Amino acid sequence: MDSKESGRNPEFLCMGFQKCGTTTLFEILRQHKDVVLCRDVKEPMYYRVEGLWFFGRKWYYKKRYYGHIDKDDPRRCGEVNAGLTFTGCAKKICHDFSPDTKLIFMMRNPVDRAYSSYKYFLARGFLPNGMVEMDQKYGHAEAFDRYVHSVLDDKEQENRIMRQRLKYLVFSQSCYYTCIQEYLEHFPKENMCFVFFEEFVRDEKSVCQDIFDFIGIGEDENLDYSIRANEGNERAISSQAAKALQIIKGFHYGFYEFVVLPYWFLTAYECFKRFYLRKRDEYLVPDADKSTILPKTRDYLEAYFADEVRGIEALAGRSLADIWYPVQDSRNKEKTEKTEKLKKTGCRPEDAA
Repeated sequence: MDSKESGRNPEFLCMGFQKCGTTTLFEILRQHKDVVLCRDVKEPMYYRVEGLWFFGRKWYYKKRYYGHIDKDDPRRCGEVNAGLTFTGCAKKICHDFSPDTKLIFMMRNPVDRAYSSYKYFLARGFLPNGMVEMDQKYGHAEAFDRYVHSVLDDKEQENRIMRQRLKYLVFSQSCYYTCIQEYLEHFPKENMCFVFFEEFVRDEKSVCQDIFDFIGIGEDENLDYSIRANEGNERAISSQAAKALQIIKGFHYGFYEFVVLPYWFLTAYECFKRFYLRKRDEYLVPDADKSTILPKTRDYLEAYFADEVRGIEALAGRSLADIWYPVQDSRNKEKTEKTEKLKKTGCRPEDAA
């Protein structure tokens, strides 16, 4: 098999996370003259879906997704895939990729990401039955608060979040530090780039230049930085419609990506795609609810994700209080509370040390 037929591994991987600007980055990178990405789809499913290993990596991953790239192509080969932090992906990727591979992690205030994710996946049938009707009754903010407590106040469910990440996407994809730790077991930190959504949307050109430097390419003066992709400002008309759309989209993924139906039966695939797009337009309507997250929900989730934020601050070597929220070290908090208690009882403050 020649080099073009077997394809080649990407030299850089943007690992996510979902609702953190990865689609916008993908649209910018695909314009760059010195970058070549996966063909046909944005996010290859090979490492995300167990069953695809049946086809074999050489054909399915290297030929199906990257077979269009010659071994000697001077461009940087890359992949932007927000699902590569799902359960088990790190273990598979470290087996097939060199430790020299450049890894990019896009992150956002974990609370804001969770709320954005809730609204996005609510419309697409990924949340429990009845959530669409509850959301329509109470509005995004109140329904989100109820959903958060229904999961995080249930210890059995809370303990399953990182084991069943696909089921609990609202929470699992905000546990950045836990997910990155899995990659740090196999890839050196110096080959990792940490990108923060808030800085990315404020100055896309500057942040992208840092990314270009990281992956070893120069600036391209013809890039359009005004792109805003995958904003997801839609809502489902009912829970039944959301679930139906999830099923239909699942078939669409199956036909298009897994079975590669367009390669064999293009007319049949195009017919199904028209059906999918028609149902998508029928089941999703513009989202007029612009309510912001409730302060009590924000406080609750800020405490829940505090350890994750502290971990990312340690990895990035910087405080994130200016773009996310300040987190107090639990040991210092405990010491402060103990000092205040001793002061009230008349003891010397130094006794708290």
